[in-house]
Amino acid sequence: MSAADRIVTEDRRLAILVALLLRPGYRLPIGTLQGVLSSAGYTVGLDRLRIDCAWLASNADAVTTEADVATLTAAGADIAAGNSQVPGIGRPGPGA
Repeated sequence: MSAADRIVTEDRRLAILVALLLRPGYRLPIGTLQGVLSSAGYTVGLDRLRIDCAWLASNADAVTTEADVATLTAAGADIAAGNSQVPGIGRPGPGA
């Protein structure tokens, strides 16, 4: 993976967490999450989004996915807010 691809992947994973953090109930159907990411400039297929959610679940305990609905965990909220850092996930900028 090139450095540019790595940065985009890390930022997309952060965007997933932030999208969930901003939703009531901290959850979204995968299809809706795909639309939210697209509006933020991250156009991904459903398979790629499911892979990212699975990665976030297994590597950071940041998301759970059940019945094609992604739900943010407390660990994911900490990462999205910049309170903790996990390799492979972007970090929000100051004041974000």
